[in-house]
Amino acid sequence: MKFFEYKASNVDITNTHIIVTLESGEKASLPISDFPLLQKASKAEREDYTLINGYAIYWQQIGEDLSVAGFFNTVNTSTPQSLHK
Repeated sequence: MKFFEYKASNVDITNTHIIVTLESGEKASLPISDFPLLQKASKAEREDYTLINGYAIYWQQIGEDLSVAGFFNTVNTSTPQSLHK
């Protein structure tokens, strides 16, 4: 899929993971520990995000932003954990 084909409808943040749900219902998650700014952030700061047009997640308070596509096509050292519908 191409970048703009990954459009999120929902983001859930647990104590350990960020879980992204696409409009298609497909889900993937990445550990918060992969993102130092999020790992150091308080629970309130982690939960204060904006989903930008379904394509990016932005945490203004801590200056972190992640692409939704990165949860599904990551080039990071960690592999996204795909979750079933």
